[in-house]
Amino acid sequence: MNFLSSVYQYKCPRCRQGDLFVKPFNMSKPLEMPDNCAVCGQKTMPEPGFYYGSMFLSYIVTGFLYLGIVGFLMLVLDMSVNKAFIILLLFVAITYFKTARLARSLWIHAMVRYDEKYDQKKI
Repeated sequence: MNFLSSVYQYKCPRCRQGDLFVKPFNMSKPLEMPDNCAVCGQKTMPEPGFYYGSMFLSYIVTGFLYLGIVGFLMLVLDMSVNKAFIILLLFVAITYFKTARLARSLWIHAMVRYDEKYDQKKI
């Protein structure tokens, strides 16, 4: 599994096999993570406030994405500001948990290195 697929599938950054988030998805705790990876033991919360940086990452990525969506709706499809923002709010409501989880996954993958000794083909 490569870096991008590991980030997108919410896998552990060290072994790329264990899950970063508790399954099945729980709406009351959408960002719930196990304490450690079930495969390699990597801590999912290496230090207090670790995911604080992922908020900034999420803000930057979604800000440009949402700006692009509203711009496309208003400039290309010639929608009013109100209609464009209503569509944007629906899009945000549908994708909120996905983007929050993706930002956390990307953040921990940027901070923790992959270790080849956990590759299942070699075990």
